[in-house]
Amino acid sequence: MQEISVYKNLSKLSIRKSKDDFLLTELTQLLEASGVEITSLHLERQDEEWIDILLTVNAEDLKHLLPTLRRFDYEVMSKHKEDDLEDKLQEHASYLDKYLSM
Repeated sequence: MQEISVYKNLSKLSIRKSKDDFLLTELTQLLEASGVEITSLHLERQDEEWIDILLTVNAEDLKHLLPTLRRFDYEVMSKHKEDDLEDKLQEHASYLDKYLSM
């Protein structure tokens, strides 16, 4: 009998959104539309302005999920290697901009 581990490549993702704009249904619809397997979703903290959410998802899904969340005004609080690629692209774009403006 072969044992299969369903949850072997998980990543924790901490996100934040303003309390006035946060809808749990919107978040779950975004996750499902992105094809993300939600292992856990925990409302960590809320105050008068913000709601902090801790998600556990498949790590392979982060490449497409992070930009999608940012497009819908979620602030990604945790740092991931997929963010490094975006930072490098921004750095290259600003260098190209500087070069073209000379």
